[in-house]
This record gives sequence, structure tokens and C-alpha cells, in this order.
Amino acid sequence: MNKRMMTGVFFLAVALLMVGCATTQPMAPFSAQDLDGKVRSGDYIAKPDQFVVVFDASSSMGETYEGQLNNGHSKFAVAKDLVDRMNQTMPALPIQGAVTAFGLDPNVTKNPTVTVYGMTDYTEKGLADGMARISRPGGTTPMGMGLADAGDLLKDASGEVAVIVFSDGKENTYTTAALDAANGLKEQFGDRLCLHTVFVGNTEAGRKLMSDLATTSACGSATTADDLASADAMAAFVEKAFLKKAPAKPVAKPAPLPVPQPKISWILSGVNFDLNKAVVRPDAKEILKSDIKILRENPQIRVEVQGHTCDLGDANYNRMLSDKRAQAIKEYLVSQGVGADRLTARGYGEDRPRFPNDSEANRAKNRRVELVPMN
Repeated sequence: MNKRMMTGVFFLAVALLMVGCATTQPMAPFSAQDLDGKVRSGDYIAKPDQFVVVFDASSSMGETYEGQLNNGHSKFAVAKDLVDRMNQTMPALPIQGAVTAFGLDPNVTKNPTVTVYGMTDYTEKGLADGMARISRPGGTTPMGMGLADAGDLLKDASGEVAVIVFSDGKENTYTTAALDAANGLKEQFGDRLCLHTVFVGNTEAGRKLMSDLATTSACGSATTADDLASADAMAAFVEKAFLKKAPAKPVAKPAPLPVPQPKISWILSGVNFDLNKAVVRPDAKEILKSDIKILRENPQIRVEVQGHTCDLGDANYNRMLSDKRAQAIKEYLVSQGVGADRLTARGYGEDRPRFPNDSEANRAKNRRVELVPMN
């Protein structure tokens, strides 16, 4: 080999090395927003009970992505990076997840679709390990079959479900068309389905198909790789797909106001006694009727039956006489159906005159019994 040829080979090798370096540039850095606080606070809860990521690993995804996010990398690499960003952003949620891929390289699998993760309890590591199994693109594009797989994975779901599709929107329709499959999911799950699409492609036709897929569900969304370039945008996407406001916490009812005790006669001015007597008079029984009715209807009320006298006679005698008067009224109330355990009889003698003991009329009023409600 002459010197000129050796020089040519050298520059060719350098050129190939430079091309190789250019295609292995690191992906754009990403620092995920922390959404865990929104869940821990109780303000947000999981929106779907189950979700499926449908990932396009067909040969067209091996083409270079011409958008702004990670420009120069393959659409396949950009799409995998987006799933990783979504996974990093997702808070810990009590939901189940799965990943199904379609169009893998035939050397990886002969199957048109393959489930690489779940259906299982979602964890960040579990989803990442599943995505690592999608090693390289290279097959055809049976997107409809990928969506049908999602329906099979979600068939036992009883609550809301989410399907997130990452694709360039190119498909072949030797099987069910993607739009027909999406409508099949809508028919299967009704309003419980939210279908979200992330367009990682270069053609307007692909963008339109991805948009049309999203519109098959009322709560779906269509976005693009470039739309999700920032951490804020990815956080907003994750919130829309995976979170919802928690139901309003019931407002604590104020403590009920205490039930007012029915008003009963504090002073039964007509329930008087003859001088030196402790016998319940007929007029007293008539007056007591209303109080007996209240006590029967309100068994929570307890009362002290208080006996009193005028100032005539010895103080000790009067105290004893007032006890007898109180006891006489208590026994009468019990005879009328008022529980004895609700009544306390006590005499106060001449110590608590209601009127001045300066006339016979006032002394007669002081020879009395009062019913006093007890707390």
C-alpha cells in the first residue's frame, strides 16, 4: 500500500469515527420535577387504576428525528428517552402498569407485538427494566395490534384506564388499522378510557394520525416530543395522564348545640303547704300537671325538689318540716311516672325565703316547694 493510499484510509477512518461520535452524543439532560408532594399532601390521587404504554419499535423509528429535542438521534432513541423522562416524573402511585411494544426487529422477536412489562403494580424500576428489553427497532408497524394488546392487558380493569402511545404515526394496515383499534378501545372501556399520544416523528401525516387517535377518548391528549422538552411540560403531561384532584374533604360539621332543657317551674308559687303541714294539697297537684308532663317527655332532666318554710317556729323544726315537704312532692312525682333516680329531695328550712316574712300572706307564700333543674 503506497503512502497516498494509506493517507486516504487514515482520513476515511477518522471520518467514520467522527460520524460514529456524532451518533452517540448523549441525550439532552433532564431533571424531573418532584410530584410526590402533591400525592403525599392528599391534594391529588391516581387518576387511572391501570395504564399501558404502547411503544413503536418499527423500522421507521430507526430514522433520524428532525425535531428540536435531541435532534440527530433516532426517533426510537428520542421516544425511549421520553418514556424514561415520564417514568422519572411519575410520583409513587398505587396503580398497575404495563408496556407493550410493536414492530421490533425480527432478530429480537418474531412476534409483531410483545409485552415487556406488567400488568403489575407500578414501580419506576419495573417500568425502566421493561423498557430496557426494547433493544432496537426494525420490524413493520402493526400499531393497531399494539393498541389491541393494550385492550387485552386492561380487560380486567374496573376503574379508569390510560393508554399512552409513543410513535412516529407511520403504520401499515395489513391488520386492524390503528384508528379502528382505538375506537375498539373506546367501545370496550367507554368514558373510563383516556388515550394519550406522543408524536415522535417528522411527517404531517403521522402527526395527524396521532392526533386522531387521541380524539377517540374524551379525556385524551395529543402532544409531541418537542412539546415535552422541558421538565415543566413533562410534569404537566404526567399530571394530566396520571393524577386528578382528590375529592373535597368533607367539612367538619360543627358540634351540635346543646339541647336546651325545657323550661320548668323554678318556683311553683301555687304549691304551698298549710302551716306545720307536709301534705300535698289538691291545688298543688293541679299546678304540678304541666311539670310532670315535661319531666315525662324529657327523661334527661334531673331536678332537685327543694322544700322551704316561713320563719315561724324553731329553725331545726323548720328544717325537718321542709325536708318532709320536699319528700312529699318527690313521692307524688314518682307516683305520676317520674323516675325516682331523677329526683333529689332536700329541705332548706327558713333559710331561703322568697318573700319577706312580714305578713301572714307572705309567710304563706314561703311555705312552698320549688323544682330546680340540676346540671
